[in-house]
Amino acid sequence: MFYTRINKIKVFNNREGFLGLFNSAEMRIYSYVEADLRVCPSTCPLILSDLMNLSDESARRQKLLEAVQAETAKFAQSNSLEVNGVKDNQSLLFGESGLIIYRNDFIPASLNLQLWVIESDEDVRNFAVDADRVIDSDAFKGLYAAVETALAISNPVLSGMIAVGGVALSLLRQKLRTNSDDLVGYWQASLNRTEHYPHGTRDKQDVYDTTGNIQVDYTLFGFENSVE
Repeated sequence: MFYTRINKIKVFNNREGFLGLFNSAEMRIYSYVEADLRVCPSTCPLILSDLMNLSDESARRQKLLEAVQAETAKFAQSNSLEVNGVKDNQSLLFGESGLIIYRNDFIPASLNLQLWVIESDEDVRNFAVDADRVIDSDAFKGLYAAVETALAISNPVLSGMIAVGGVALSLLRQKLRTNSDDLVGYWQASLNRTEHYPHGTRDKQDVYDTTGNIQVDYTLFGFENSVE
């Protein structure tokens, strides 16, 4: 079994009122985790073999579009934690067991962890992107080009998963940038087992996010071998 948990989040500025001195804020915490288990379960959102049999370019583009839109909907509707009455310089604690953001029967070969702390969750809950905006985004263009290159190889890795999540999160970041007051903090960690948790464990405290407005304490804990 393998767990990724958040033990503490310290918020320096709650983005509410003048320096947050006389106001408390409602925070919503969203997490997003991509894990490489070296296997592709039946729940894989999209793999190269799904596109291999689509000879028509427009059909492949439509399939990718649907996958991205499904991923944005999943993120917007995902279970999130609401914390009320958050003030400046407050530490959010999650009890002895912490806030579990990922669990699996196996220790993954790599992890991409993303944590969003948002003062107003309305933008995220109503987050939906129309087809034209997805297709016109640089992230989607890059994904489509990578897929077309992979399919042009004589023996592509058909079981390879396509990371549509990166496109969805890129679109969400663009939306939040239009209202910077909503974004309290954004933390990301790209880890691999060889370098960061060779024995399945890792424990870090006071890790700053990309905005410098929050600090994160997190723990990785695993007690089984990974799938080769």
